[in-house]
Amino acid sequence: MRKFGITFWFYAKEHFKIKSLIVLAVFVAATVGIIFAIDHFGGGSYTDIAIVQESDSFVIASEDIVNHLSGRNFHFVDSEDEARELFEEGYVSDVFVIQGEMRPEMTIITSRLSPDMEVEMFLTHVLTAQYLEVMMVQYDLPADIVTELTAPMSISAEFADLEDVIAAEIISMLLPYAIFMLVLMSGQMVANSVASEKTSRVMEVMLGKVHPTITMMSKILSSLLGILLPIFAIIVGIIISNIVGLVELGEIISLIDDHFSFNALILTIIVLILGYFCFIFLFAAAGAIANSVESLTSTLAPVTYMMLIPFFAAMFLSLDGAIMNILVYVPFVTPFVIVQRFILEYSSIIEVAIALILMTVFSVLMLIISARLYMNGISHTSEKVTLKDLKQMLQK
Repeated sequence: MRKFGITFWFYAKEHFKIKSLIVLAVFVAATVGIIFAIDHFGGGSYTDIAIVQESDSFVIASEDIVNHLSGRNFHFVDSEDEARELFEEGYVSDVFVIQGEMRPEMTIITSRLSPDMEVEMFLTHVLTAQYLEVMMVQYDLPADIVTELTAPMSISAEFADLEDVIAAEIISMLLPYAIFMLVLMSGQMVANSVASEKTSRVMEVMLGKVHPTITMMSKILSSLLGILLPIFAIIVGIIISNIVGLVELGEIISLIDDHFSFNALILTIIVLILGYFCFIFLFAAAGAIANSVESLTSTLAPVTYMMLIPFFAAMFLSLDGAIMNILVYVPFVTPFVIVQRFILEYSSIIEVAIALILMTVFSVLMLIISARLYMNGISHTSEKVTLKDLKQMLQK
């Protein structure tokens, strides 16, 4: 364990000496703080909303909107100019201006990507009801006919819980890319490092003092630490923003809780870790059997294809299709699809457990195979590695 700690720290310090990584981490942390600062000082509170009543024909009663929509601070102002002043000074995040004499009109000013949808829907409902009432009086139409003509189209469908669908969509977009980019970036760093040390004969010196498996794991974990540095920077940025009062951690936790269940979040973390270890060992082995840094690209190609095939399968195949029901048990496909299937209830707890066990076994198998290739490939100096060479490396 002591040798592992020394070796790991040696390679970790090498990664932290890369100035671009440090600059990137500082930039990410600063960006997080700036985003929260803009939201805090310039965006207004999401619960502060201004209502402007400029129409005499269509009126929104203040007591109605306050009673129906809780959790917000409504500011009822007399003019749009006054509301815009509140908006520009950051006291409100949304402004709803009620206008129109013959038919209702509504102007919305927002500091966000979209206004408060619940307020917008409520105001639209009230104004539409008032407009229909005016039409009934003007054209002397019976209420039942107006109701029938304005009844919405009936749609019958079955959906999973909306929050689950949102979570599945987010994970479908982010998790496969996260695993792919994490392994690819970390794997290339590990493979390049191994190939460079092999050609410079540094590896021969280290092999006399440290077991090859310890060296390989130290490289892999230190590389992972360097790749995850921007994520640590985001966490640091959030913590600092919370300390200086730019954001409440409770708001972030509440946002995560609204879209991700605790089980899904834990499963995502487990799958991300196991998915990483399903592939990363092979990159280290590829660096060890390459005879030079220049030939590393061709050596890494088969490993890269092993990732690309399940990655695109997850993109284009139906998550609940017959093919995916089989592929979900294939260890190098599982990390790209299992979380989404679990959230959408396509996979049971038993299926998830079996898939995770298979991924764990596969990761251990890859470690054993890669360690053997790593240990025997370091001393391989021929121009090209053949299948016969690989077989001999595995048998030694």
